[in-house]
Amino acid sequence: MVLAAATQLLAAEGESAFSMRRLAGELEVSTAAIYHHFPTKAALFTAVLGRLADSLHRPALPEAPRERLIAIVGYLIDILHRLPWVADILASGRSGARSALWILDEFVTAARELGASDRQAGYMYLTVWRFVVGELTSRRAAAAHRESEPALPYWSDLTGADQLADFPGVARLLPQWAGVRAEFRTEDAVADVIDGLLAGLARRGAR
Repeated sequence: MVLAAATQLLAAEGESAFSMRRLAGELEVSTAAIYHHFPTKAALFTAVLGRLADSLHRPALPEAPRERLIAIVGYLIDILHRLPWVADILASGRSGARSALWILDEFVTAARELGASDRQAGYMYLTVWRFVVGELTSRRAAAAHRESEPALPYWSDLTGADQLADFPGVARLLPQWAGVRAEFRTEDAVADVIDGLLAGLARRGAR
């Protein structure tokens, strides 16, 4: 009951608005009763994430290790895009779920098959995780932009020629910026990030 109520609050209002006092009020119990079972908010969030992870579908992954890495990152983005409050909790680094560790384990295993050490695989995962967080943030901003009334202009629409006199590279790019933005595909970007990490791994291995 506590985990279900906490999940509902988090989904409705997000991690930043959540409090143990608010949860206790929803359940009509004392805050002390919540803390008796979950001594910290991080402990509660860990339990919530574990319950959620147990309910998620675990996808079939490709056999080839490069494609497996790309699929894992794509899965993370898709799941966390649907559950933005989970991304906020995970980004804090204070809570996680044992039942979701298969994601990291699959990533490390695939990276090892491609020649990475465990430490290098960890670096690769941290790199793609930061890409994931950035992609999720960009998607939220794009959704807010689309839903705004009246429609908000992009920064590129507000940048005049007088502001670009000292930035010739930007001046050449700006007329193409809307097209670049429209052509962006997350799947391609994930593959580019993975390929870049693997190329760096190969360079370091050759030294």
